[in-house]
Amino acid sequence: MKDVLDHILDEIKPELDEMKGLKMNCEDLREVARQYSEEYGYEPLFCGSIAKDTWLKSKKDIDMFLLFDEELDMEELEDKGMKAGKRIIEELGGEWEVAYAEHPYVQGHVNGYDVDIVPAYDTDPSEIKSSVDRTPWHVKWVEENLDAEQRDQVRLLKKFTKEHGLYGSDLKTKGFSGYLCEILIAEHGSFGKVLKKAKEWYPGKVIDPESHFKSEDYLKRDKFKGDVLIVVDPVDKDRNVASVLSDENFLLFKKKAKEFVEEPTVDKFFKEEHEPLSLTDLQSKIDRRGTDFMLVKFEAPEVHDDVLYPQMRKMNRRIEEILDDEGFEVLRKDIWSDNKNCVLILELEIDELPRVDKREGPPIFDKRNSKNFIEKYGGEHNLLVEDGQWYAEYFREWTTALDFVRDLLDNDADTLQEEGVPRHLAEKVAEGLTIATGDHSAHIFEEEEGLRKKMAEYFDKDLA
Repeated sequence: MKDVLDHILDEIKPELDEMKGLKMNCEDLREVARQYSEEYGYEPLFCGSIAKDTWLKSKKDIDMFLLFDEELDMEELEDKGMKAGKRIIEELGGEWEVAYAEHPYVQGHVNGYDVDIVPAYDTDPSEIKSSVDRTPWHVKWVEENLDAEQRDQVRLLKKFTKEHGLYGSDLKTKGFSGYLCEILIAEHGSFGKVLKKAKEWYPGKVIDPESHFKSEDYLKRDKFKGDVLIVVDPVDKDRNVASVLSDENFLLFKKKAKEFVEEPTVDKFFKEEHEPLSLTDLQSKIDRRGTDFMLVKFEAPEVHDDVLYPQMRKMNRRIEEILDDEGFEVLRKDIWSDNKNCVLILELEIDELPRVDKREGPPIFDKRNSKNFIEKYGGEHNLLVEDGQWYAEYFREWTTALDFVRDLLDNDADTLQEEGVPRHLAEKVAEGLTIATGDHSAHIFEEEEGLRKKMAEYFDKDLA
């Protein structure tokens, strides 16, 4: 394994010239930032993988925090942080724009580097006012707990998770953050040891580097209930560093770890990229499954991925619930977006039903409920009794899933929100959408090559 990892590390670790170039730009940035530090009342500090020396080759991102006194109110911190950030970027001849997380920060482009200048409070982790206040303490912890060799092991773990689509704590990916990778290496010592441990992980696995808690059961059953991996933040015991990790990505990491440990080759380290399916191959796979795919396509709203992807998942769950209630059974579902268009993918076991259906009622011995059932369904419906139970035959308004969902989504934005469609998506859906099943889905698949690549991954998903 060592020879393979040494070879991979040579490919992914920044080379000397790259390190020198980054160092020069950081020094320039620090010098300019200090010119304004007394005027605005902050102390500049580099954060992120650059500061921790765990960055990968070709990374062009620099994170600089401006640490303000904790007595400053939030409005003043934002005002001073924005003004200082803009002046720093301008002084270096770059361009800036304002971006937003929990509070605004400045994104700049200087000498080929993307520079984030983030105002934060210089405070103890127990007194933080927003999540960014915790970040400098993360840097300090990593500096104190990782040696030079282990920082290279972090690079391997980051690259491994990137390759398999598991890197990133954003709500699109729901994977491993850089800080989580750093903690895992600090805890186990090396990339290989992390993978050997991970292949034996179980849902609810607990890692508590600073031994903040005596009881794992308390963490699993109460404090972080439902989290598939619990990694207690060394600098903030009330935070699970792995809280965003999805169940699916936890199991996929475990599987990929097992595969690499059992066969430590370059091919097992790097992901075999799926090619977009041709329309012929796609149809062949659908035919083999004997199901039908419903695609709901609409223009993507101009929102951050951390807003877009949760809203797409929520909308897809809502459509699944309504379809299931009507008897149209959904086998699986997924989402796809290229940030221009959104597509909800629903694989249907049943997409067409007979006109007549049977609704179960109360036992015939339940006098009060029997009376109500008869009043509701009597007259227009056949009322039947089977095994001491009332039933009503009635005619469905919709017999195909396509017509049902089309009618559901053919509404204004306010009505769509009342039906459970999230606001940003409701606004775009109200402007227009395409819903297709069967042969008509082929037009959407043909237009969106990225969607056909997504479908290649969809059909090749096995977490065991």
